[in-house]
Amino acid sequence: MAKFWSSSLFFLSFVLVTLFGNIPNVKADILDDVCPKTINPPLCFQVLRNDPYVHKGDIHSLLTIVLSIAQDNTTSTYNLIQSILQQPIKYPNMKDQLIGCLKNYKYASDNLESCNDLLRIANYRKISFLASAAMYESLACNQGFRDVPPQLKQLSKVVQEFSDLSAVIAYDLE
Repeated sequence: MAKFWSSSLFFLSFVLVTLFGNIPNVKADILDDVCPKTINPPLCFQVLRNDPYVHKGDIHSLLTIVLSIAQDNTTSTYNLIQSILQQPIKYPNMKDQLIGCLKNYKYASDNLESCNDLLRIANYRKISFLASAAMYESLACNQGFRDVPPQLKQLSKVVQEFSDLSAVIAYDLE
């Protein structure tokens, strides 16, 4: 009987150590798997390290949050461009470029909106594709400028980073 309890306690101890020993690794696994693949690994590590869903190992909820951040910043960037266009613009080429950027950010917004719909049916491949497309729309806007307006530069960088992060997470969920 003592041998039975001894082996049962050993087995239970083994199971507990295995389970609880792996819990901290969930966070590390997500960080180590996702962040090095992004365009800005330090930002990714910072965001994931501070997100409560990472501690739970809930990468699906994390994707929802990251997509929301990308969408919100895409909308803010679109609104900023509209605001800039309402002000006097010295250079005619700048106005044309900003009008092109409106189209870029409309496409990016549409792509990210579609990602939210696809998330409900777990179509991660298409989410990855559309989030990448949103990132490239933002990049396309920036490439048309000799010097990107400072306020636009910061917002577009956030759109690019979070769209990319969404694409990487979705790709890993595939």
